[in-house]
Amino acid sequence: MKRALLRKDSTFAETDYGFRSFGELMRNLGERGVVQLDESERQGDPVVSFPAEGKGEAKAFELLRSVVAEREHGDGAPLSGLKDRMRKADPSFSEKTFGYSGFLQFVKAANVKGIVDLSFDDESGSYRVALKS
Repeated sequence: MKRALLRKDSTFAETDYGFRSFGELMRNLGERGVVQLDESERQGDPVVSFPAEGKGEAKAFELLRSVVAEREHGDGAPLSGLKDRMRKADPSFSEKTFGYSGFLQFVKAANVKGIVDLSFDDESGSYRVALKS
């Protein structure tokens, strides 16, 4: 797998992410539910796949849903401040845990999965998040 990564990005190094070895990086991703590691015939060379239920963000999406529900006033809740509210409810929340580069990307994924509606309000120049109707 590392060779495939290096073909895509020759500058990749697990040490850039704080890991001493590629195996350590993969075990960490497995523990966090980002990848699934299954035993193979070769000792120390697991079969890597993606979990069927996604990146494990279902709990975080549910947290987003509950925060939006308490902040929404008919026309949705402003995106601004939602992440802070989520972190108050769950201090360990970080969209980066699930592979999203930013909170907007996380909310866009929730929108695509049908958890919330995300729209841009031209009048205020900001995004609004509402529960799916």
